[in-house]
Amino acid sequence: MVDRREQIVQAAQELLAEGGLRALSVRSTAARAGIGASTLRHYFPTQQALFDTVMSVSFNAHLDDLRIADRQVPAADRLSECLAQFLPPSDAETAQLLDWLSMYSAALGPRRTDQATRALTSLTALGRQRVAAWLAVLQEQGELRHPNVDRHVTLLLAHLDGLCLALLVPDSGFTLADALEQLRELIAAMVVHPSAETETVREDRPTHPDER
Repeated sequence: MVDRREQIVQAAQELLAEGGLRALSVRSTAARAGIGASTLRHYFPTQQALFDTVMSVSFNAHLDDLRIADRQVPAADRLSECLAQFLPPSDAETAQLLDWLSMYSAALGPRRTDQATRALTSLTALGRQRVAAWLAVLQEQGELRHPNVDRHVTLLLAHLDGLCLALLVPDSGFTLADALEQLRELIAAMVVHPSAETETVREDRPTHPDER
């Protein structure tokens, strides 16, 4: 039996791969799936809903939760590893960020298109959701200094955007190692450091006569 929703998503992915964002619409997707537009709207009431689902498939394929829940690994290391997935894997692959920059231009620039705006809206929401989920794990474990997860999400994503732009500046000398170091410094200010707090407790604790 054909899973109609999956059929629609597959058709949309094919159109996206063949013609880019401009090729993706309710009508073109319905035609590719061999169904009527009204049938498609039963599964995806709005064009944004269709874009949200299609973008999520690609987005989630490139991100992993890695060791975010592993208490044996320091919280700063876990969050750094997860967020590093938003950066290129090496300096040689920094050019990949041009696609990210092009999407902003296509969605917000003078020649912006509805499709690009919808795609950016979807990807921005997906990014916030994933980072919020990682932070929620750390918050539940008591690893965050500040309880406002949304505040952390905004700060981290804004910082990542800035790092991506810095990596794209020609001949800037700014490297992926620099970006990862700065990201780690920001994260270090957000998380609790058990070893440091333990030392503070030891220093403040009254000394027993037998320990002198």
